[in-house]
Amino acid sequence: MSAITPTQANWKNKTLGMLLTQLTAYVLLIAATAIPARGPLPAIPLIVAALVLGEFVLFWPFRGSTLDRAVTLVFGVVSLMFVVVPFPSGEVPPEQMDSHHEAFPWYSWSLAVGFLLIALVIFSFGRQMARENRTHLIRALSHAVTSGVAAIAVAGWCFLPPLGAMLLKGSTIGIVAVAVLVVLALALAVASVLWVRDADPDPAIRYPWIGTGLMPVMMMGVSIAAATLILSRLGA
Repeated sequence: MSAITPTQANWKNKTLGMLLTQLTAYVLLIAATAIPARGPLPAIPLIVAALVLGEFVLFWPFRGSTLDRAVTLVFGVVSLMFVVVPFPSGEVPPEQMDSHHEAFPWYSWSLAVGFLLIALVIFSFGRQMARENRTHLIRALSHAVTSGVAAIAVAGWCFLPPLGAMLLKGSTIGIVAVAVLVVLALALAVASVLWVRDADPDPAIRYPWIGTGLMPVMMMGVSIAAATLILSRLGA
């Protein structure tokens, strides 16, 4: 019988460490917006989001193969790429265009996310169907989709600087947006406590609770981008 390391045996008791990891990720992503950018490219938030993605893949809190982790990484990198590379958008609403009549990056990225989510679901389902041994099919499919969604979503944090600029105007809708974001973050923190207690990660992964702690933060990226999109549409 192979020996079980203390980390593998006791990781379910790492709730506090998981929450501290989550808090640290929030602090780093928010602090990244305070560093002035020399151009329109959100370089520092992009780098921090990429680091969070890398840590999530390294401490992957699911069961699966190296290919599953690689696919998660690829979807996350492509999502980050579309923060700076415009996604073909066709006709753009006037309120979502800048002074050069080009789509705002968060609008373009939201279209890319829709495409990536469809591609993720199709790829994940197709890969599971291609398995010769389809044991734990539902678990494998849900793990692949959940990790992929988190990887795609983390790029939304790159739009926190423009969101912050909108929130500084002090409008009522901005205050409501902040309240909603805080409630969502707290709800995901509570959910992550349940995840870390009930999860069944690969025993070969060290410190999988770190990945569990990062997952809610990554998913909040969609909320950041959505809030930016809504406030820009409302002219807040």
